[in-house]
Amino acid sequence: MSKARAGKRPPVAAKPKSAGAAWNNIVPSRSAQRELKREALLRAAVSAFNRQGFSQTSLEEIANKLGVTKAALYYYFPTKNALLAACFDRAMEMARDSLAAAKREGRNGREKLILMFRRYLETMMGELSESLLLTEEHALTPRERNKLIEQRDAFEGELRSLVREGIRDGSIVPCDPKLTIFLMLGAINWVPKWFSPKGSWSNTQVATGISEMLDRMLSTSPPASLARDVGGIPAGR
Repeated sequence: MSKARAGKRPPVAAKPKSAGAAWNNIVPSRSAQRELKREALLRAAVSAFNRQGFSQTSLEEIANKLGVTKAALYYYFPTKNALLAACFDRAMEMARDSLAAAKREGRNGREKLILMFRRYLETMMGELSESLLLTEEHALTPRERNKLIEQRDAFEGELRSLVREGIRDGSIVPCDPKLTIFLMLGAINWVPKWFSPKGSWSNTQVATGISEMLDRMLSTSPPASLARDVGGIPAGR
């Protein structure tokens, strides 16, 4: 062996900077792919639960809609009840995120409350391409139902606080905060029963139209009229 070659080692291939840089970030990572599949499963489940009801929907039907085996669904959710619980968890997550954003942007109690409902409606009807079902809590297990009730009670308590804030700052007419929130949530949670993303109204138009109606109901200075054609509500309104 020549002196020139003596002691030289073959070049070592450079290690990738991170696992996230694999395929130059063009191909989703395993965790991202898993999340996409989970989202697709939630969309299919919500669609089926809304259309047929929880008790009338089987995991096999949902699997067939996705073109996979029922066994594949068990990787994400062991039971149909666990799948329903995940839908409720997502709904509560959306609600909390909407409330946090509304508190940052609203200037008074009424604005914060109406912004919250508008954001929540728009997200609820748009994020999963199907409205999230919020009227099947009886189908949850006792443990999941108690968890939902605890989260919902805390959330409703914050909404009532916004009503009281609005009454104090003069933006909301004097009213009973508890009854007000019950009425508003009742209207909001029934939207999944009639809204369809394939219909003539977009989720943004419906969210805007409903929030303006709720606003007029509470405002100390309500507008003289509301949108006569929901389908004509501009996206940026």
